Amino acid sequence: MKMNEGIIEKRAQFDFIRYSNCWEDADILLEALKVKEGGIYLSIASAGDNSLSLLAKNPSKVFAIDINPVQLACVELKKIAFLNLSYEELLKFLGVNDSNDRESIYSKISHNLSAEAKEFWDAHPKFIKRGIIHIGKFENYFRLFRNWILPLVHTRRTVNQLLDTHNEAERIEFYKNKWNTLPWRWLFRIFFSRRLMGRLGRDPEFFRYVETDVASCIFKRAEHALTVLPTDNNPYLEYILTGNFKKALPFYLRRENFDSIRNNLDKLVIFKGNLQQTSKTYPTVRFDGFNLSDIFEYMDYQQYSDELKIVLEVAKKGARLVYWNMLVDRKEVDELKDRIKFLDEAAQLHRQDKAFFYKSLIIGEIR
Repeated sequence: MKMNEGIIEKRAQFDFIRYSNCWEDADILLEALKVKEGGIYLSIASAGDNSLSLLAKNPSKVFAIDINPVQLACVELKKIAFLNLSYEELLKFLGVNDSNDRESIYSKISHNLSAEAKEFWDAHPKFIKRGIIHIGKFENYFRLFRNWILPLVHTRRTVNQLLDTHNEAERIEFYKNKWNTLPWRWLFRIFFSRRLMGRLGRDPEFFRYVETDVASCIFKRAEHALTVLPTDNNPYLEYILTGNFKKALPFYLRRENFDSIRNNLDKLVIFKGNLQQTSKTYPTVRFDGFNLSDIFEYMDYQQYSDELKIVLEVAKKGARLVYWNMLVDRKEVDELKDRIKFLDEAAQLHRQDKAFFYKSLIIGEIR
């Protein structure tokens, strides 16, 4: 299949770390994929968090793929950190807990990296010193929000109160009476507008097929996160508002998952390329499931359909594909409706999604 000249690889830059964390809820992903022991899974790598999370379920292989070599360098560094550090050392090295010796730790473990990944990290010692979960463009976008916008609206005490509320009635009352002020609504809509988000957080090309009001859509999802969803155990919300994971950790960083991930790291295959290139490089591999992040957000409808056909070529019968729509609807394809069944359970899981800014979760099953 000839690659379309309009693909995102040709329209946006992929030579820096866009995301140093995965911003899709791994708990929801694992439930949606129904990950089974001994299965083979394909996962969009991004920062590596969710690909590592899949390893906790003892699959036979996880292929972490990405078109951005710098994102893969991020995955590699997290992998060798898991392999060579204790749980406490891991949290310090990545940036969850305070540390003054990340550079010395890096020097001890960096020989395990590929030459390409080592060259990147050697050239960016400040990234290592800061903690690599804090260095992505998207994380910097939230840092700007946290440091320059949020203080204009709410005090640190109010933020802490929000993160301490424990039941829905309290959250709704707090949101209505203390949080959802006119300055909050006004500044939120400016900062999370299409223009600023494209310039500072993502990439203008990622919004090419967006037809909705970006800020209004994200505002509705944020309202859901601050009222319906628990705010005292949401790692994604905590990171946005405080700059780190303290009270809540994403799946791959929880102590109870450390050993199972570490013991399965030999099953992680890191591959630079897209779906088509992966299928050509591993022509005999058939997958039990696909974590496709939100990659279809950046494609037109025909490109989306073509990508689904590639999935069908390499999928086992009964395989599941899971992906998110943030601002662009990508679901049924008429010519493929007899081959992919989209599952209603996605809506219920989406209501529980702690990475709250996506408008929908999609689960497909290969017939």
